[in-house]
Amino acid sequence: MKKTFRILTLLLLLTVAAACNTSDDVTEIFNGHRFKITGITYNGIKTTKEAEELYTDNGTYYITFNAQTIQGMLADGIPVDGTWKAEGKERKMVISLRRPQSADGMSEVCRLIYLTLKDATSYGGDRNVLRIYRDSNTYIDLSSK
Repeated sequence: MKKTFRILTLLLLLTVAAACNTSDDVTEIFNGHRFKITGITYNGIKTTKEAEELYTDNGTYYITFNAQTIQGMLADGIPVDGTWKAEGKERKMVISLRRPQSADGMSEVCRLIYLTLKDATSYGGDRNVLRIYRDSNTYIDLSSK
Protein backbone atom coordinates (compact mmCIF):
# COMPACT_ATOMS: atom_id res chain seq x y z
CA MET A 1 0.00 0.00 0.00
CA LYS A 2 2.81 2.40 0.91
CA LYS A 3 4.56 1.59 -2.36
CA THR A 4 1.41 2.37 -4.39
CA PHE A 5 0.97 5.64 -2.48
CA ARG A 6 4.56 6.64 -3.19
CA ILE A 7 4.21 5.86 -6.89
CA LEU A 8 0.98 7.87 -7.12
CA THR A 9 2.60 10.77 -5.25
CA LEU A 10 5.59 10.69 -7.58
CA LEU A 11 3.33 10.67 -10.66
CA LEU A 12 1.34 13.58 -9.25
CA LEU A 13 4.52 15.58 -8.58
CA LEU A 14 5.80 14.91 -12.11
CA THR A 15 2.48 16.06 -13.57
CA VAL A 16 2.56 19.25 -11.51
CA ALA A 17 6.18 19.93 -12.48
CA ALA A 18 5.39 19.46 -16.17
CA ALA A 19 2.38 21.80 -15.91
CA CYS A 20 4.56 24.54 -14.40
CA ASN A 21 6.62 24.99 -17.57
CA THR A 22 6.17 28.68 -18.36
CA SER A 23 8.49 28.76 -21.35
CA ASP A 24 7.02 29.81 -24.71
CA ASP A 25 7.33 27.57 -27.74
CA VAL A 26 9.37 30.04 -29.80
CA THR A 27 9.14 27.86 -32.91
CA GLU A 28 5.34 27.83 -32.71
CA ILE A 29 5.13 31.60 -32.26
CA PHE A 30 7.61 32.74 -34.90
CA ASN A 31 8.67 30.17 -37.49
CA GLY A 32 6.90 30.58 -40.81
CA HIS A 33 4.48 33.24 -39.63
CA ARG A 34 3.78 36.45 -41.50
CA PHE A 35 2.70 39.38 -39.34
CA LYS A 36 1.07 42.60 -40.49
CA ILE A 37 2.40 45.73 -38.80
CA THR A 38 -0.62 47.21 -37.01
CA GLY A 39 0.97 49.97 -34.97
CA ILE A 40 3.75 51.28 -32.82
CA THR A 41 4.07 52.86 -29.41
CA TYR A 42 7.29 54.83 -29.10
CA ASN A 43 8.38 56.25 -25.73
CA GLY A 44 4.82 55.74 -24.47
CA ILE A 45 3.15 57.61 -27.34
CA LYS A 46 0.70 55.51 -29.39
CA THR A 47 0.75 55.44 -33.17
CA THR A 48 0.12 58.68 -34.95
CA LYS A 49 -2.61 59.16 -37.53
CA GLU A 50 0.05 58.68 -40.22
CA ALA A 51 0.93 55.24 -38.85
CA GLU A 52 -2.68 54.19 -38.60
CA GLU A 53 -3.35 55.26 -42.18
CA LEU A 54 -0.17 53.63 -43.49
CA TYR A 55 -0.72 50.29 -41.82
CA THR A 56 -4.50 49.91 -42.19
CA ASP A 57 -3.98 49.28 -45.87
CA ASN A 58 -4.07 45.58 -46.71
CA GLY A 59 -0.95 46.33 -48.70
CA THR A 60 2.45 44.93 -48.22
CA TYR A 61 3.67 46.06 -44.82
CA TYR A 62 4.61 42.92 -42.98
CA ILE A 63 7.32 40.97 -41.20
CA THR A 64 7.89 37.24 -41.71
CA PHE A 65 9.91 35.09 -39.33
CA ASN A 66 11.56 31.90 -40.59
CA ALA A 67 14.09 29.58 -38.93
CA GLN A 68 16.53 32.36 -37.95
CA THR A 69 15.69 34.98 -40.57
CA ILE A 70 13.38 37.95 -40.60
CA GLN A 71 12.19 39.64 -43.78
CA GLY A 72 9.42 41.96 -44.85
CA MET A 73 8.44 45.44 -45.98
CA LEU A 74 8.32 48.47 -43.68
CA ALA A 75 6.77 50.63 -46.42
CA ASP A 76 6.79 50.94 -50.20
CA GLY A 77 10.36 50.44 -51.34
CA ILE A 78 11.74 49.74 -47.85
CA PRO A 79 12.45 46.02 -47.47
CA VAL A 80 13.77 44.69 -44.19
CA ASP A 81 15.79 41.53 -43.62
CA GLY A 82 18.16 40.10 -41.09
CA THR A 83 18.36 37.47 -38.39
CA TRP A 84 16.56 36.97 -35.10
CA LYS A 85 16.91 34.93 -31.95
CA ALA A 86 14.36 34.51 -29.17
CA GLU A 87 14.39 32.74 -25.83
CA GLY A 88 11.03 31.46 -24.61
CA LYS A 89 11.49 31.37 -20.84
CA GLU A 90 12.18 35.08 -20.29
CA ARG A 91 10.86 36.15 -23.72
CA LYS A 92 14.10 37.85 -24.66
CA MET A 93 14.69 38.69 -28.31
CA VAL A 94 17.50 40.06 -30.47
CA ILE A 95 17.13 41.17 -34.09
CA SER A 96 20.16 41.93 -36.27
CA LEU A 97 19.13 43.81 -39.40
CA ARG A 98 21.19 43.58 -42.58
CA ARG A 99 18.83 45.81 -44.52
CA PRO A 100 18.10 48.63 -44.27
CA GLN A 101 21.37 49.66 -42.71
CA SER A 102 20.04 52.98 -41.48
CA ALA A 103 16.82 54.96 -41.16
CA ASP A 104 17.98 57.63 -43.62
CA GLY A 105 15.21 58.80 -45.94
CA MET A 106 12.41 56.99 -44.11
CA SER A 107 9.16 58.53 -42.97
CA GLU A 108 8.96 59.16 -39.23
CA VAL A 109 6.77 56.08 -38.67
CA CYS A 110 9.10 53.77 -40.61
CA ARG A 111 12.09 55.21 -38.78
CA LEU A 112 10.51 54.44 -35.40
CA ILE A 113 9.62 50.89 -36.47
CA TYR A 114 13.13 50.36 -37.85
CA LEU A 115 14.74 51.59 -34.61
CA THR A 116 12.47 49.41 -32.48
CA LEU A 117 13.27 46.31 -34.54
CA LYS A 118 16.98 47.09 -34.51
CA ASP A 119 17.03 47.56 -30.73
CA ALA A 120 14.55 44.77 -29.84
CA THR A 121 15.04 43.26 -26.40
CA SER A 122 11.96 41.09 -25.88
CA TYR A 123 8.61 39.95 -27.24
CA GLY A 124 5.13 39.20 -25.96
CA GLY A 125 2.08 37.49 -27.36
CA ASP A 126 1.60 34.48 -29.58
CA ARG A 127 1.42 33.48 -33.24
CA ASN A 128 -1.76 35.55 -33.75
CA VAL A 129 -0.93 38.80 -31.99
CA LEU A 130 2.67 39.68 -31.26
CA ARG A 131 4.52 42.60 -29.71
CA ILE A 132 8.20 43.30 -30.21
CA TYR A 133 9.62 45.48 -27.44
CA ARG A 134 12.58 47.81 -27.30
CA ASP A 135 11.57 48.61 -23.71
CA SER A 136 8.31 48.75 -21.76
CA ASN A 137 7.33 52.06 -23.41
CA THR A 138 8.39 51.27 -26.99
CA TYR A 139 7.00 48.35 -28.99
CA ILE A 140 5.60 47.31 -32.36
CA ASP A 141 2.17 45.67 -32.60
CA LEU A 142 1.86 42.85 -35.13
CA SER A 143 -1.05 40.65 -36.18
CA SER A 144 -1.12 37.51 -38.27
CA LYS A 145 -4.75 38.10 -39.28
